Amino acid sequence: MRHLLVLGLVACGNPNYPPPAQLPAELVQCEQPSDCVVVELGCCDACNGGTAVSVRADRRDEVVDTYAETCGASTACTLIGCGALYATCVDSTCGMEREAID
Repeated sequence: MRHLLVLGLVACGNPNYPPPAQLPAELVQCEQPSDCVVVELGCCDACNGGTAVSVRADRRDEVVDTYAETCGASTACTLIGCGALYATCVDSTCGMEREAID
C-alpha cells in the first residue's frame, strides 16, 4: 500500500518541473527590463529550495501553467531570507539578478 501512495504522489506532480535550464527563446526575448518579470515556480521560493525564472511579462501565465511545481498541502519550506530578485534584459534575453542584503 505504501508503494501505491508514493506512486500516486509522484504521478500527480508536474512532469515539466523543474523547467529546463534554457527556456524556449519565445518566452525570454526582450528589448528592455520592463518586458520581463521574475516568476517563482517552486512550492518554496528560490531562496528556500524553489526555482525562479525570468520571462516575458506577456508570457508569464503560460510559463506558470507549463512549468510550475505541483505543491501539496503539507509542503514545508525553510525560512532563509535573501535579497529580492529583479528582472533584467541582457543581449535581448530576460534574466534576473538578486539584490544584495545590507
